[in-house]
Amino acid sequence: MAKFSAPIFLLAAFIALTSAAVYFEKDIEAYHFHTYIFDENPRQISEALNFRIATRQRINEGFLPQCSLGPIYMGWDGPHPYTQYELCCNKTSFPAATAWNMQNHGNLSILVHPLTVEDLADHEERATWIGQPVPLDTECPCLYPILPKPRPCPVYPEYPDEMPTKRINWVRPAGTEDYRNVSGLNLLDGNY
Repeated sequence: MAKFSAPIFLLAAFIALTSAAVYFEKDIEAYHFHTYIFDENPRQISEALNFRIATRQRINEGFLPQCSLGPIYMGWDGPHPYTQYELCCNKTSFPAATAWNMQNHGNLSILVHPLTVEDLADHEERATWIGQPVPLDTECPCLYPILPKPRPCPVYPEYPDEMPTKRINWVRPAGTEDYRNVSGLNLLDGNY
């Protein structure tokens, strides 16, 4: 039996190394923290905007390096069924951003998911929640099974820290538009 253990060990080591190589090909570059706002609730609007302002202050003070706040998307946006905004953080800032969100989210629901080439899986099986989960629209055509490369974490401009009065089709930062036009499905115009 001893003469079979070395080949089995080598086979197990090869499988482990092969699995590790696949993992590194799908390396996580960044994370999204989506803070949901039930915009018919004035108390929650106030809480979400105060949390957003405090988060921006943490970014500006250097406590959340390589993080950026996106605009507030009013109503349904892609898989997100409610008004929300995202905090995008590079993987090096993930621990600090997670700690900040966990300690300060109050009564808000925050979806946390990685950014890999597998957009749909990132929002389904790889996602986690801080606060109460909110059902997502994972049948949205805006979630791609496979992207050509991991999405970048853009540096957003200083979007307003106030609720929009109507749905706004924000201009996406340069370099991210190709992820909104995969297989000829143009998602930039909001008609999806």
